[in-house]
Amino acid sequence: MNDSDIPKPPPADDDWGKTNFRHPAQPPSDDWGNTVANVRGDDADFGRTYLPGGNAPSAPDWGNTQGNIKLPQDNFAGQGDGRGGGGGSDYGATTPYFRLPETERAKYQNVPPTPTQEAEQKRQEEKAKGGVPGWLWVSGGLLAMFLFAVLVLLIVYIFILRDTGFEQVVKGAPAGSSVSVNGAYWGTTRDDGTIVLGTLKANETKKVEIKHPNWTCEPREIKGEDGKKREPIIAQCKQVANISDECLKIKAGAYDTAEKCANKALDELKPEFSVEDLLRAMNLYIIQFASNKYEIPPRNMVFLERAASYMKKLPPNVVVEVGGHTDSAGDNAPNQILSDNRAKAVKAALLAFQVKPEMLTEKGYGEEKPKATNDTEDGKFQNRRIEYTAVKK
Repeated sequence: MNDSDIPKPPPADDDWGKTNFRHPAQPPSDDWGNTVANVRGDDADFGRTYLPGGNAPSAPDWGNTQGNIKLPQDNFAGQGDGRGGGGGSDYGATTPYFRLPETERAKYQNVPPTPTQEAEQKRQEEKAKGGVPGWLWVSGGLLAMFLFAVLVLLIVYIFILRDTGFEQVVKGAPAGSSVSVNGAYWGTTRDDGTIVLGTLKANETKKVEIKHPNWTCEPREIKGEDGKKREPIIAQCKQVANISDECLKIKAGAYDTAEKCANKALDELKPEFSVEDLLRAMNLYIIQFASNKYEIPPRNMVFLERAASYMKKLPPNVVVEVGGHTDSAGDNAPNQILSDNRAKAVKAALLAFQVKPEMLTEKGYGEEKPKATNDTEDGKFQNRRIEYTAVKK
């Protein structure tokens, strides 16, 4: 090794260079050895840190933390020993209390209230303002419900429960008569033969007509008031000529007599016959239905075919109702169904004989409109019938 291989010290004004040359030079074992040459192994105080230029710190032990930091007085919440007590000035102790600036302190002090606190605050404000108490609202709601219920009951009474319209009774009409009010068939026949026209609209003039194939009755005009009874109407009727008592009062089982009377009436029709003349003849005929059955026996089809030939000559605007009737034997519900089915069966037979569908309608009356009394077998026989009525002419 020659002198050129030994590093020379830096210039004197280079303070950083002084560090490596304050100690005896030690030959490095390799290039990395230059680092360890900076450490003085035999120094007793190995932990010291040296500053460039040889100015060592005045403290003997530089590794210890000193209370060298002084904080401003106003950065702490209290004075003294850091435990909230007064007196003392040991800033080296750490205290958990802080005094925040006024702007920051307001932000943390004004914490939003919880929903419960808001509700309570609102209640207190309303109470202070004199607001409506809750019990008063409840009382008002109950009162409103009560008044509404009273109003509903009043409406029901006026329009449903209270007597509206009037009732008219017709007496003396021939057995088996039908009654129409302003052209619409109306009324129910009682066992004593009277016809009750119920629920007629008050303060209006009504035209009441009594219709029977063998009788001619005078029409009547009536006018009534709500809930008030009227005197019964006494029918003023005259019997049609050329019909014997035998034909008007058929005995039980006398199907042949009924057939003879009906065919005779058809034979006596004039060329310009009216719908009333034709239906009068057809109503004399009694179809021999089996008990609780609605099938038409073949022998009765002969008369229906002949009657259909006359019906096809009626004006096109005529509408005839085929009404089914029963006697009072048995319950009303099955009698009603039986009368419906018998009326439909007769209508179907007339349609099969080429009567126009728009000319026919049907309805079952059950036992509601007896032609004669149900106290005798002869009366029951006459009540089990098909009756034809012109509903439009």
